[in-house]
Amino acid sequence: MGQERPKKLHDLLAVQAFYVSLIEAHLGHPVLAPAEVKQEPDSQEQLSSLMRSLKLWLDLLDMAITPPMVREALKRVPTPDTAHALLRYFEGKASLRTSDRDKTDCVVTHLFRKAGAWQRPELDTPYYHLTQAASIFEKELRSALSETAFDPVPEAHLQHLREFEFFHQEMEEFRYFDQITDSAIVQRVRELKQSLEKSFYHPQVLATLAVWNDVFGRKFGELFHDATRQIKTFAENVKSEGGSILSRVEGDITVKHLSEIETQQILSAEYQDAQDQFRRVSKYKKAVDQRRGGRKQAAAPAASAPAPQAGGAPVSAPPSSRAEAAVAARSSAPSAGPAKPQADVLAIAPSAAVQNAVHEGKIHSTRETIKHHVRNADSKLANLVPIKRGNLTLSPAEAEAFRADYSGEKSFRADYANILMLLVCYHARMSIELDDYNQKSNSAYLWKPHADALRYLVNTLERLGMEADQIKKLALQRGLQDKVTAVDASLEKARKYARTVSQTLQAADHTFTS
Repeated sequence: MGQERPKKLHDLLAVQAFYVSLIEAHLGHPVLAPAEVKQEPDSQEQLSSLMRSLKLWLDLLDMAITPPMVREALKRVPTPDTAHALLRYFEGKASLRTSDRDKTDCVVTHLFRKAGAWQRPELDTPYYHLTQAASIFEKELRSALSETAFDPVPEAHLQHLREFEFFHQEMEEFRYFDQITDSAIVQRVRELKQSLEKSFYHPQVLATLAVWNDVFGRKFGELFHDATRQIKTFAENVKSEGGSILSRVEGDITVKHLSEIETQQILSAEYQDAQDQFRRVSKYKKAVDQRRGGRKQAAAPAASAPAPQAGGAPVSAPPSSRAEAAVAARSSAPSAGPAKPQADVLAIAPSAAVQNAVHEGKIHSTRETIKHHVRNADSKLANLVPIKRGNLTLSPAEAEAFRADYSGEKSFRADYANILMLLVCYHARMSIELDDYNQKSNSAYLWKPHADALRYLVNTLERLGMEADQIKKLALQRGLQDKVTAVDASLEKARKYARTVSQTLQAADHTFTS
């Protein structure tokens, strides 16, 4: 009968045993399997019949098994064998049903969290390092699916995968749970997964999804637990001060509602039920914030915050590294205009140094992403860099700057390549942030991180221009007119886009203040 079919049979039997054990645990009594799946095959024909029967039987069991059941049960399985069998089962089905896709999500995320040659990224890890973890994990998935030959992922679906970089950038801005629910990021990611069709089951896609599920899941859980803790604390304080559990907090929300939140029950619920619960928690949290006087007054400024100088700029310690020096050099530019009024502000605004470090981190992450694209893409497409909802076209000089490797080198050519890369990254970051700003301009506060990022980029671009002028001066002294022309072209592109950004922000300021 050969070796391939028995291995597939072994997987089907392993999935059956896993499913039956789950259902029996929930029902509290044995599950009677049909006689067709109990036979011992003595011939190739009987083997084929048994496998067909098992697949039909598993299709029925699949209707009784939910993704949360799979997720929780896998935590109690000591070896990865069952998860690998489930992975091969779902990949073989390549089902487009939402429940099958969600179960596959649970399986690959479980395997990723059992870290092997890869490391689970921290929440503040730049996206470039997430792609590295996904690349290593992809090898693990290919090994588990070694009997399947995979064609390359279609370019249209690769473009969808690149959206996860922008989801990650959006996730970095979340400070409160209601920001997640208001942004609808969970639903948007689900829609993207659905758009991948059968490419969803490709190891490259599954690896990317597993890393995202892991990182976002931790961020989601952290903010969710913080929100429910604050809600319950507020309810307990009201009751300890003699208030009634039927006291209204806001509208039809009572203290009783706040105190009855069951955190773990919500997290283990079905997706649709959980979404309704998450929106309810978000609503409760906003009501609590409103009763506390808004987030702005939720806490006093930290006593250790540095006092501002006479000119308004914060006092900071001398930079201890080249990276910190770059941040400090770009952190004291004047504001690009008055801030747009907020309907719902964050609790304690991050310090200027922290905000600047975040902006610089995004610029660095963008540079690494573009560098990776230029060095790995087809030579005909290397100068066309995918960014959110579009592409960024690199000049030949810019593409060569990203292709070259002068790491650790202190030389004119290294400084020249670095300035070109930075100018391109500024252009890319402004394009991405402006797009996000326009998309969220009608929200209560989701627009603000993007407006802050745009102001930072516009305000610090002129300092970058001064660095570019120094490179041009050196190039002229060496008779390298082509280098001067290349820097001028990149600088002008960035400045032209910065003017568009400034006009957009000024128009918004005028609209909201008139």
